[in-house]
Amino acid sequence: MKHRIIVLLLALVCAGCATHADSVCQDISYCTTQTSDQERACELQAKQLAREAAPDCSSQYNAYFACADDKYQCNGNVVSFPGCQSARDALDSCLNAKRASNACGELASKLGQCPGGTPSDPSVPPAPCGGAEVCSSRCYLDNVPDVCRPLPSELAHAIQCAQVCPLQP
Repeated sequence: MKHRIIVLLLALVCAGCATHADSVCQDISYCTTQTSDQERACELQAKQLAREAAPDCSSQYNAYFACADDKYQCNGNVVSFPGCQSARDALDSCLNAKRASNACGELASKLGQCPGGTPSDPSVPPAPCGGAEVCSSRCYLDNVPDVCRPLPSELAHAIQCAQVCPLQP
């Protein structure tokens, strides 16, 4: 009976424990003075990314967020995770392989070929690619022939298309 009570108490204490991803979002929010809504949005995106990563990229997801949670630094209002770049690269590589056959991967590949493209920001967790993102990426690809130089009318059509995409992954 005593062991059962201890287990229940530990379960209650850990029910409020933040995951590594939640802690990273809290750190980013604190450093960059985000609102609680922005912090919650980051946490939701991290949970969506965890679902996308499962099962093939779960170890890379866990390694990156554990590293980022452990090595967080805030300089002014600039977040960094020194020493986590290889974990981030491994997660990005695994996710890119999973996305190779969907619209997110196709769009990322085409955008990566644009002149003057910027690499991903290592101070921000990777963006998820769930159902809504696949749908909106497909809308962009279908309506913008040259993704590097979209025309205003093409963007308007892509936005109109994306408005019917699901809100949840």
